[in-house]
Amino acid sequence: MQYPVILKLILRSWWRNKLFASISLLSLAIGITCTILLISFVTYEYTIESSNPRKEDIFRLTQNVPVMQKQKQGTFVYGGSVPDIVSQFPEIESYLRMNELQTSGIRVGNEKFDKQTIVKADSSLLHFFPFETVYGNLPEVLSHPGQVAISEKLARLYFGNENYENRTITLELPDTIYTVQVTAVFRHYPQAMLQADILTSLSDPEQGSSCMILLKKEVQSASFRQRFEETGLPTLMGRGNYQLLGLQDSYFNTDLSDTSQTMEHREITLLSIGLLSALLILSIACFNYVNLSFSRLLKQIRMLHVETLMGATRQYIHKQLFADTFLTVMLAFLLSVLLINDLLPAFNSLVAAHLTFGFIFSGKVLPLLALFIIILSVIPALYMSRKMYSLSESNYRLFFIGKKKRRIVSILIILQFIISIALMTTFLIIRSQLNMIENEGKRYENIIELGDGQQLSLLPIYNDLKSLPGIKSAITTRGNIFEPWSMAVPVNQEGEEETLVMVNLYNESPKFQELYDMTLLHPERTKELIAQTAIPVIVNESFQHHFVPAGEDPISQPLNKYNKNNTQQGAIIVGVIKDFKLTSFNQPVAPLQMILQEVPENQCYYISLKIDPDQRIETLQKIRQLWETHFPNRSFTGTDLYMKYLSFNQEVTNFSQLLLVYSIISLFLTAFGLFGIAWYASEQRTREIGIRKVNGASTWQIVWLLNRPFLCYILIAFIIATPIVYTLMLHWIEQFAYRAPIGLKVFILPLLITLVMTICTVSFNSWRVAKSNPIDAIKE
Repeated sequence: MQYPVILKLILRSWWRNKLFASISLLSLAIGITCTILLISFVTYEYTIESSNPRKEDIFRLTQNVPVMQKQKQGTFVYGGSVPDIVSQFPEIESYLRMNELQTSGIRVGNEKFDKQTIVKADSSLLHFFPFETVYGNLPEVLSHPGQVAISEKLARLYFGNENYENRTITLELPDTIYTVQVTAVFRHYPQAMLQADILTSLSDPEQGSSCMILLKKEVQSASFRQRFEETGLPTLMGRGNYQLLGLQDSYFNTDLSDTSQTMEHREITLLSIGLLSALLILSIACFNYVNLSFSRLLKQIRMLHVETLMGATRQYIHKQLFADTFLTVMLAFLLSVLLINDLLPAFNSLVAAHLTFGFIFSGKVLPLLALFIIILSVIPALYMSRKMYSLSESNYRLFFIGKKKRRIVSILIILQFIISIALMTTFLIIRSQLNMIENEGKRYENIIELGDGQQLSLLPIYNDLKSLPGIKSAITTRGNIFEPWSMAVPVNQEGEEETLVMVNLYNESPKFQELYDMTLLHPERTKELIAQTAIPVIVNESFQHHFVPAGEDPISQPLNKYNKNNTQQGAIIVGVIKDFKLTSFNQPVAPLQMILQEVPENQCYYISLKIDPDQRIETLQKIRQLWETHFPNRSFTGTDLYMKYLSFNQEVTNFSQLLLVYSIISLFLTAFGLFGIAWYASEQRTREIGIRKVNGASTWQIVWLLNRPFLCYILIAFIIATPIVYTLMLHWIEQFAYRAPIGLKVFILPLLITLVMTICTVSFNSWRVAKSNPIDAIKE
């Protein structure tokens, strides 16, 4: 009978103090939800490939590639050289070469689906990545050219849950279209780093590819790695050295120049920021919980002593108080489970993760969660149950209402404000960097690119597109602006050895430069020279910086003077354009040279369209209709260049959104806590406020009286949070080649938001008490 009575007393206490119980329960549930999601996410990322029994024996081959006068690791390896390299090391059990091919679309019957990446691999693939075969014979697919295997996810999308036997798909490739039979279906194993959905055999092993080696189980990887990296081998730049990169090291190396699009990577710094944010959110929730619990338990002190007089033992009181705290945490945990189930898809989309509900409550994460819940519930429960029993009502009031209580509450509130201000400031700094990225990409806004490099007759559709009312301008182009040809050009810096610098090469019409708003430094001079020059070339500031001696004007000079590897005889530099960003802000702008000549129709593989943003939706529909009319057997290949540009900085975008969500949650929880604490403080000072009003205090003076300590807490929190956030984020922003300045706005705005939120929350309670009848307050 003891435990039902305890439960009944606890529920009665919760009902009598609905406000405090609801706020503490809700804030704790939100904090637990955020923390569980981030703990699971970080565990997933840090244990990538944990289901792979040979992960410690697998290494990726990388070599140093000179880019922008810096040595950068790249995964490009000539496939034909791999067997000779491997033959020199008996410790190697197997090797894997992979090549990738991008389709422009896939058709199944009359249905058209999005483009996919085909991974061509050696038959040894399953020794490296143990995909599970659902249907057919996957090893046979990897051993025989012409056969294709697809993932179970794609199979369900293409064929539903029906039988996979005798199924075919049509692949639209750059040079051909052909239909193949799906001879196998495979399933990804948990936490797979290789996210391939279409597999086939490596038909041309001589092509450049990504390569991995698998060491024999008994080999000591550290000693082998040292010997391998010290051995001279044939590399991209001649005789040199390869480096070996473990799978996890590769996963967290976002600076790696990876030839594989299906091998995933993760920015470890942003991962740490996300985890820290979750722990800070949990801290706010816990502070709310502790503050409100202490306040709520004050109203129970009389009841506890009545129970003692009625014969309740010390053990019984301990059980009651322990059960109260423990049940609050467990109920918050159960609410968080429901929230996680609903929010998991949105969270995966937000941070580009592959978390599942099963993984969150798997053996890898569940022990951490169990420990986390035990600490969160048992420690406060034990402390409160022992502390409450040992205090009389007068001593309790001295402890929880006197200076000691005020000191504890003050510290907890200041910590909440520090966390809220820090999260908002961090978000604004990341957002300012993202704004810089987005502003630089304005040149790509509302530009749609049609084509994927295939040999198509584009002139008929091009003429039809030009007449559409929603299209401002249209040009045919030889290449894709984001994927130019590159050339390694030698450069001599005074006093240094000759180095190679990669130069981006374009050969387009003069309209190309106008469409993408490339700013000329001397437009009038360039316009005049273009008309007089047979092969006019423009270069960018980076080209001028690397190849043109300081103080020299490259305009009107032959290109051969600076680019020793130039093959265009008679090419003259007619202008210099400002640098513009093509890819990630982590990388400096590469030198560029662009030949401005009209491109023959049979050499144009793309159409670039500048559309009217006010007619965007209807124009895109008409473009798709025209494409399907002219190319009924080809999937639509329209690409929004602005979205593609932003995808190069997707990690920053994702975590900016995550921090925005967490900043809002932190403010929400802080406001909840402040409301409860301000309500409690107002109730405790009702008599004092009544006396002040009788003695002539105005309503605004009462409101100021109750607001003043909270405003002081905010100021203290701001002074503490600002230098900490500035130091940490200064370190983070150093990874970018181009950085947004950290201005005063990113610090002042969180301060103002916190002030407004606090004043509104506290003033609501203050105004309510200040407007009450002082006589009634004094009588209480």
